[in-house]
Amino acid sequence: MHFGFLTRSRTKTAKSDSPAAASELRVDVHAQLLPGSQDGADSVEHSISLLRELSALGFRKVIATLHIMDGFYQNTHDSIFAAATLLKYELQKLKINIDIDVAAEYFVDINLLRILYSKTELLTFGQGTTEKYLLFDTSLVKRPFELDKVITALQERNLVPVMAHPEQYIYLQKNPEALRDLHYQGVKFQLNLLSLSGQPSREARNLAEWMIDQRLVSFVGTDIYHETQLPAIKQARKLPYYQKVIDGGLLNNTLI
Repeated sequence: MHFGFLTRSRTKTAKSDSPAAASELRVDVHAQLLPGSQDGADSVEHSISLLRELSALGFRKVIATLHIMDGFYQNTHDSIFAAATLLKYELQKLKINIDIDVAAEYFVDINLLRILYSKTELLTFGQGTTEKYLLFDTSLVKRPFELDKVITALQERNLVPVMAHPEQYIYLQKNPEALRDLHYQGVKFQLNLLSLSGQPSREARNLAEWMIDQRLVSFVGTDIYHETQLPAIKQARKLPYYQKVIDGGLLNNTLI
């Protein structure tokens, strides 16, 4: 199913971009800004620069995530924790008042199933709350064969599966009703703020808005790894659908 029926006019808004205007959103659950890795920031200084920007936007806490994907991103539980420990130390030295938690974005494939079945320790977020969440992503173009098994295996370990930026997946853009099925299975959805401003595509924005209309979004994140993304993030925060998703019962602030 395509998105011709989702096209709508988008009215401009005069909302301020000051931290006070966006104070409702205090936790970024998906930021790719840990230093010294394949898919994050290229240095500690770069990470700190990005965190200063997020703090200026009103964020008090960031869940720093990196990919774990066999054969592509060789991050591990230990390497991700080491990067986070270094970053936290530097933030403390500089007295930058923003909390860092660490998690991972697991790619759904046969390797993730092996990890789940082996009872290997996983990088989740939500420690200190009533739930523990695991963030996962998939192929852009095709629903993974292993997806249902991964969902079941996570739930058997008392973990809540959270799909990262589903609005960007082409197979869901073509069949948005599949999101309802995943929701009924117990999957929660994390939306990228960048998608509200049309990045990476108009189709991603259309599906993001549809998900917000259907109240399917549980978390939002910046997915930030570079300063060039900041203008689009700031633009997204001025849009009507930003306020609509904030008012729709997000779980972000339960993580403070």
